[in-house]
Amino acid sequence: MAREILTEGIVLRRWYAGEYDKWISFLTPEHGKLRLRVRGARKPTSKMGMLTEPLNRLKARVIEGRTQKLVAQPQLVRGYVPLRTELERLSIALALCETLDRWLPDEHAEPEAYATLILALESLESGVPAEWVAAWALWRWLAMLGYSPDRERCGRCGKALPESVEESTDTTNASRVACASESVSAVLLPTEGLLLCARCAAQHDGIVFTPESLQRLQRWMQGERLSVGSRPEVGQSLVRAALRYAECVLESPVRWLEFWARLNTLRENG
Repeated sequence: MAREILTEGIVLRRWYAGEYDKWISFLTPEHGKLRLRVRGARKPTSKMGMLTEPLNRLKARVIEGRTQKLVAQPQLVRGYVPLRTELERLSIALALCETLDRWLPDEHAEPEAYATLILALESLESGVPAEWVAAWALWRWLAMLGYSPDRERCGRCGKALPESVEESTDTTNASRVACASESVSAVLLPTEGLLLCARCAAQHDGIVFTPESLQRLQRWMQGERLSVGSRPEVGQSLVRAALRYAECVLESPVRWLEFWARLNTLRENG
């Protein structure tokens, strides 16, 4: 007799199988990432097709057969409809789903990774700046997967890294110019996973962190919930840093986010 489970999860990705069926990558908090077949989803009269599209949060029966798992009786819990009306937020949401589909192994429970994705999607839906959501989610997932560098001390000399700095709420042009010329607080060597103080990093080409971006990294890696700064360029720099680090340690670039990061760079440069 086939085993059945009733679970809730979110559709990360879908691809087609045969003439009428499709497969989905379905992330659940209790059972991890499942590869599920949705029979008849592409038939014109099927209600399963739209229900099992990416970003949909579902309750469903999962039937485990001899060679594959099937979806039955899916019910929509949340569709994140506001995300689908704005291209940038939709792109970020899909990119975050793509990231987890690529990074997580099959059928290995990661409830914290699931909770992070849900909070990220809810934050995007409520209007939180996209760069901060993406940066926070990426660094939190890297920490969960065991790729968190030592954030307290230099990986070479052992000297304590600069302590957190208070974030300025001044968003005038003068403040932005000052931010652009801030001194380097630490440099991350992606191939070694080491954070170096400014003195030790002088002869190395790595990922640069200003005092404010290092503060954010330290807090997020310690498990702090999503927090938003007053300067979007700091969030954008943290996204670019996470993408570069992830590509090195996981050998898995997130192409949607890379495209978005490059687009933001072009915007900044006029």
